Amino acid sequence: MFKLGLQIYSVRDSYAADVKECFKKAKEAGYEGVELFGALATHPASFLRECLDECGLELCGYHCGWQEFDTEEKVEFVISYMKELGCRYVVIPWQPLLSAEQWKGIICSFNKLCSRFREEGLRLGYHAHKQDLQDLENGKCGWEMLGEHSPSDFIMQIDIGNTANGGKDPVEMYKRFAYKGVTVHYKPFSNKKAYDCVIGDENDNIDWKSVIEISKNTPECVWAIVEKDDQDGFNLVTKCLDNLKKML
Repeated sequence: MFKLGLQIYSVRDSYAADVKECFKKAKEAGYEGVELFGALATHPASFLRECLDECGLELCGYHCGWQEFDTEEKVEFVISYMKELGCRYVVIPWQPLLSAEQWKGIICSFNKLCSRFREEGLRLGYHAHKQDLQDLENGKCGWEMLGEHSPSDFIMQIDIGNTANGGKDPVEMYKRFAYKGVTVHYKPFSNKKAYDCVIGDENDNIDWKSVIEISKNTPECVWAIVEKDDQDGFNLVTKCLDNLKKML
């Protein structure tokens, strides 16, 4: 059975104000782990590790920007940082809208980096956004190209809400590459209100029963990570988790 984590970007103001207090609130809300994000220079790995241990939280992974990998020295630093942090899953969170030809180049770069990470006992992945699900000139979207041409240990971190917003069926798209979905983002989406909804409320149009079944029946799925913009505190991410638990 997969575990339930929180993408800290959801509560980034709280994280910026006090890391340890933010982690404490995530634990109190009922989350088993957190996925981190942001520039590696912001916090020493040892500090984050200490805060996680003190709050009793596991680490779901780290969203690490593509700019952190543009030199060999930076790649070495990322690897060293993640090892010290105790983070095995490193996910590139975003790329702009790319053409099919540009995707071919990016996939080649991702695969080379994935091989490098594999040698170090780490795993690399990519997080889906709306633009990654839009059909390109070759009749496929970037997400499909990446799924079809990346190695089996590359993490395809689908975002359920972003996939719906990109015009694709999130259940079908998740199912297609579920075996690469070591971590998956559970984000609500409303056909009328976009992201202005909570998992499982009356405005949320995601078929969570089907999504959860895929996660449950995919041995490779380790974490379902809630992402929901919640800058007024932990009210919305707590509601998301509470509603999600009722569906498990």
